[in-house]
Amino acid sequence: MIPDKPQKKVVERIGETFPYLFENADKIIFNQSYTEIPLLKSFESFEKENFSDLLRILCTLGSLNLANEIKTDEKNYFLGEKLRIRKISNTKSSGLLTAKVTPQLENDQKGKSIIDIMDGTTKLFQMEMDYFIIDETSFKRIFESHYHAENTDDFTTSLPNTSIEYLSESEFNITVDEFTRNHCSGHFDNYQIVPGVFIGKCILKNIFKFSADIDLEIDNLELFLNKAMPINTVFNVNVKIMHLSKNLRNYKCTVTDNTTQYGYYFITFKN
Repeated sequence: MIPDKPQKKVVERIGETFPYLFENADKIIFNQSYTEIPLLKSFESFEKENFSDLLRILCTLGSLNLANEIKTDEKNYFLGEKLRIRKISNTKSSGLLTAKVTPQLENDQKGKSIIDIMDGTTKLFQMEMDYFIIDETSFKRIFESHYHAENTDDFTTSLPNTSIEYLSESEFNITVDEFTRNHCSGHFDNYQIVPGVFIGKCILKNIFKFSADIDLEIDNLELFLNKAMPINTVFNVNVKIMHLSKNLRNYKCTVTDNTTQYGYYFITFKN
């Protein structure tokens, strides 16, 4: 009698691998309706541009929970269609955060994860992430032009250089130098695609730099990407500022290169 083939861990059934994956991603225990995961950090670790580090963890948590719902041993790739995270409570975080993830699997090609970021019993933020779910064969066909057969074990944690071009008090441009394979190691291995949260970190860093004389606090963030962002490409981000009220301002960030528009980041700040 041939023994049953061991079932793959959930972490082996998504496109992300280490070092892009967060620490202990392979040790998560999944419940029936939701999964609660300690993030082992306080909110102070995710302030300013490091807010994108929180998004990176949460997006992968959403992928893992949907992969667990699919109940298959086959690998799937979870591509973010749109992301929205909004502040629920103005209570100052005082302890280590946890994430409560509720997956909503629509079918084998579409899904959503709703994630509450908790400080004890206080809900600080809520995030919704919509995903396209693509099987391995289809992913290879769709993103063939991004494929590179050679693996890389190197990982660069420092992001590319950026610069600001001042246009007016309500508009500026950000230039993001080229990402390399080493920047994106573990993010869809062998597919040279820049994670949206990495561009988001570059954008946030420069917004805080441009508005250094104002005490800004992230209130909500929305992300819509319509095309995969390739490595070895200089990205241009046009940022337009709209004042919604005395204490709220929205930054519309359009990501392009010389020929292609990749998507939008809408970020609202309290000041």
